[in-house]
Amino acid sequence: MPVAQMAERLLCQRMGIIDEAQQLTEDAIGKFVEMFQGRLPDIAVSALRALFNLDCDLATVVEDALLEHGGEAGPELQATAEEIAGVSA
Repeated sequence: MPVAQMAERLLCQRMGIIDEAQQLTEDAIGKFVEMFQGRLPDIAVSALRALFNLDCDLATVVEDALLEHGGEAGPELQATAEEIAGVSA
């Protein structure tokens, strides 16, 4: 099984769309896409946080270090840079 297909299957399993024994079908992919049409269910948020290790201590340490280095205005500066890039594009 190709890696991309394995990743799709794992993502659908972790988000509660299919069970481990089930195959990934077009219907399952459709259910996955539908999840992003509005507010994500809590199970989807939890699955994505776990899948991408967003709750690990290292991510928090890195985020804190970036805020310390760039200050609280970091997100605002990023938004400004994106706006400037959008104007020049």
